[in-house]
Amino acid sequence: MVDILVDSIKDTVRVVPIIFLLFLFVDFFMIKVNNENRLIDRISKYEVVGGGLLGIIPQCGIPVGFAKLYANGHITLGMLFAIFLSSSDEALIIMGAHPDQIGFVMKLITVKVLIGIVVGYVIYAVIKEKRNRIKGCDADCTCPKCTKHRNIFINSFIHTLKISLFLLLTVFLLSLGLERIGEAGLGALLGKNTFMQPIYAAVIGAIPSCMSSVVLAEGYIQGAVGLGALISGLCANTGYGILVVLKELPFKKAIGIIFLLLTISIAIGEIIFVFGG
Repeated sequence: MVDILVDSIKDTVRVVPIIFLLFLFVDFFMIKVNNENRLIDRISKYEVVGGGLLGIIPQCGIPVGFAKLYANGHITLGMLFAIFLSSSDEALIIMGAHPDQIGFVMKLITVKVLIGIVVGYVIYAVIKEKRNRIKGCDADCTCPKCTKHRNIFINSFIHTLKISLFLLLTVFLLSLGLERIGEAGLGALLGKNTFMQPIYAAVIGAIPSCMSSVVLAEGYIQGAVGLGALISGLCANTGYGILVVLKELPFKKAIGIIFLLLTISIAIGEIIFVFGG
């Protein structure tokens, strides 16, 4: 259990700098750059592309940070989905370690970015949200707690600390459960390459742990996981982003986002299974 706790601390510490920098950037942006929301309104139609490209970075801090930004109303649901669908956590690193898979990894990145952008724009067009639905605090906030700390560094540090403590506890509990199941157990759950495999893969991929993406990547390299299941699982994989969604949003809305993410991931996986081998 001590080893699991240490690993959980290491996993959490890895994402802390990215989360802090994201919060710091947003606070600075909202004060110095975004004059009366005019710039946000201008670039809102193009933020989905940025989300799709950000997802390329194999770092679970990206989905975590932007899930928090979505919860605070700084980005749209379309951009959030573009990031979630295009990100792959550590799977790209695992596959890239095999020289014979480099070409495939580049194709996989391209496909997932395109999926993220296309789905992001569809969600942006179909699901209308209020732009000014700010729930959280930024450096311009005038609530009693924030008026004590006008410095954007302090505000960003406080927000980062709250998220990091929540992640540490959740990651530890999940890792403890996954340790009992084991990598072999997760692999067995995937079963054979049938039309059901993309469904199993999406559910496993949605587990907020690096192990889930590693299992999918290794399973594909070894021939146990089909292409449709691989993409289904990696589209559903958000690192620890899904945990932030559950923590920061109303439960009903969070479940709706998770269900939509799984549905889209499974649908894409099944289409590739049928038509792409």
